[in-house]
Formats: sequence, C-alpha cells, structure tokens
Amino acid sequence: MAVVLASLGLMRALKKPPPGSEPLITLYLSAEDRVIELGLEEYLVGTVAAEMPADFGLEALKAQAVCARTYAVRKIIEGRDYPRGAHLTDDINNCQAYVSGDEFARRNPANYRELWSKIEKAVQATRGIIMVYDQQPIDALYHSTCGGKTESALASTGKDIPYLRSVSCQYCQASRYYESQQVFSPQQLQNLIKEKPDDKISLKITSRTPAGRVSRLEVNGQSLYAETFRRWLGLPSTWWNLSLDEGYLVVNSRGYGHGLGMCQYGAGGMAAAQKSYKQILQHYYQHIELLSLNY
Repeated sequence: MAVVLASLGLMRALKKPPPGSEPLITLYLSAEDRVIELGLEEYLVGTVAAEMPADFGLEALKAQAVCARTYAVRKIIEGRDYPRGAHLTDDINNCQAYVSGDEFARRNPANYRELWSKIEKAVQATRGIIMVYDQQPIDALYHSTCGGKTESALASTGKDIPYLRSVSCQYCQASRYYESQQVFSPQQLQNLIKEKPDDKISLKITSRTPAGRVSRLEVNGQSLYAETFRRWLGLPSTWWNLSLDEGYLVVNSRGYGHGLGMCQYGAGGMAAAQKSYKQILQHYYQHIELLSLNY
C-alpha cells in the first residue's frame, strides 16, 4: 500500500513517463537562475556527487542515494514553492545540492570517470527505492558528522518524529569535524555577535538536549537559541563547550550540521565496516520500510 501511495503521489506531481522510464523532474539552478529538465535518477547522480565524498564505500553511496531520492520525492509530492515553478532546487538552504557531470569533472580531474561511474552504480543499484513510514515518504534529513550521537527531532524541533530519534554513532571519527576547536579574538566577537555587547562579553550555556547539544545559552544575560549563536559565529554544530580566557572565546565542538537523520561520515564508516546500505539506513532512521517505486 505504501509504495502505491508514494507512486501515485509522485506521478500526479510529475509527467507520467513511458513504461520503464524514470520520471522527469525540473530543477532550478540557483547560480544560473534557470530551470533544467532531467530524469529523477539522473538528478540523483548529480545530487549524490554533490552531497557525499565519492571516495566513500559503495554501500555508503547507496545509502546516500536512497536518502536523496526519498528527500526529493517527498518535496515533489508536497509541491514546494521553488523558483520558476521547478520541482526542486540546488539551493542547499531549501533543498539538496546538485552538481553536473562537467562540473564534477572539473573538481576531480584526475579520477573523474572512476568516481562518476561509482556514483552511477550506487544510484542504479537502488533505482526507485525510498524510505517510508506510515505509508508516506519520510523526511530523510542527513548531515555531515554527528560527533558520536545523532539528535532527535523532538529536541531539535519540538516535534516527536518516530524515525528521527537520537542514536549512537561510533563510525564518524574519520571526519575532521568529529572534534574541532574554534578560537575567536575579542575583536572578532565584537564584530560577530549581533547584540552590540559591552566591552566585556559574558557567555553561559543554560540548557542542553538529551543528546548533549546546546539548546539555549545566555549572551550578556540575554537568552538565545544555540542555532542563532551558531550562525553568528559560523560554528560547525551546536554541540560545544565554551570557555573565555582574557576575552578570547574557545569553542570545542563536536560534529558538523544539525545532527538529524543519517550521519554521512558515519555511513562512510559503516560501509568500511562491511555494513550494507540497508543496515546503514535502518540504523539512522528507526521504524522505516524500504520500498521501490513503480517506474
């Protein structure tokens, strides 16, 4: 039933393809302010190429392909209002990244063909497969590096989503953002903190999520969401400890990104540990089913 509902929803939103052909989608290219039409699976090759390091194991790339396909299908069915009426956009603030084959070749001149072929293989091996929960495509969020534990939707957004709950991850240590440090001078803080603070800045973490990320803090006595502070300073995540030393702020961070859903470096580590793409997805998304769309 779930696959039928997802297929019907997708086909209502798109042109019905010939039997055996992949659906056609329109993609807004934000840097060029134009729309292109391409096959959904063709789009996914460019998305996986843009979203995950191509030197990751094949099973990690397969997992990324399923995430990207599920994410795209959900957005198409929802009918998101993207520029020029496109089904999807390459703007990562509103959708997923995308890179053309030509651009990928420019970025990887030495081994373009090998890497592109590997990505195509991952997409083809998972053709049409999406994740569903309660008969609907899930919101397949993913991020670079969790730092040891993913976040729950309840702690992050206030909405309890059964398939987006916190899980431990022991596979993302290869990421340079697993643990990192950022140091800000007094002048940098004056320039970056938007509340025009006094000469002396005081910071205090006031609450954390059960997974360990900061949820709120006080800046000179004013309560702020951690995500706001993260944007001001360009921090890799909201999982950090803060210390002030003679006006210098030292931030010891863990992870990169919002922490929801699949940890991409964790997927890479799981693939290196001989885990299948299904095992990867079922670790990061609980209670989901993997189903194949009818095209």
